[in-house]
Amino acid sequence: MSGPGPSLRAPTRRSPVVLAGVGRLLPAALRLAVCLAVVATAACAQPPAPNPDNRSAIAVRVDAETWSRLLAQARAEQRRCGFQIFAAAGPLRWNDALARAARAHSADMAATGQLSHTGSRGEELGQRVRNAGYQPQAWGENVAYGQPDPEAALAAWLDSPGHCRNIMDPAYREFGAGRAVGSDGRPFWTLVLAAPME
Repeated sequence: MSGPGPSLRAPTRRSPVVLAGVGRLLPAALRLAVCLAVVATAACAQPPAPNPDNRSAIAVRVDAETWSRLLAQARAEQRRCGFQIFAAAGPLRWNDALARAARAHSADMAATGQLSHTGSRGEELGQRVRNAGYQPQAWGENVAYGQPDPEAALAAWLDSPGHCRNIMDPAYREFGAGRAVGSDGRPFWTLVLAAPME
């Protein structure tokens, strides 16, 4: 859930990139201010320019067990995310609807060559999650480009205050993850975190 951010640099083989987005049932202006603040603090870069003639992307199912283990380990201890300290948080549960939303968004980013929280048709995270059949009360999203595996993607997010806050936020109780490979062979990652409407 992010609009245009600060000027972005082109990635290199050594510079995978990440963006974080958050959402709650808040007024749109407040959500926009939060998202802009998160994007401004993230280490951002832009994937290769889109090629409108090549929208091929390979969406790959990710291992729910691996992601569950990695996130549980990350949340099991107190963690500093920028200037904010988070207490340990409980483990997150894998949710198939959130995973479908994450996988579809990774495929969309890979097909367009754009790292973004907005889908190529203008869909924001809350809309994408609801379209996948999940009714969220709170939601957040981390996206990344270029990390070779889940461990590297998670490490990059934990090193970025906005992404770290999303991962450690105790309001989130469920998650889904997705990965798609772009035309350059590098992966686009999406982590969707949410709490169901009660």
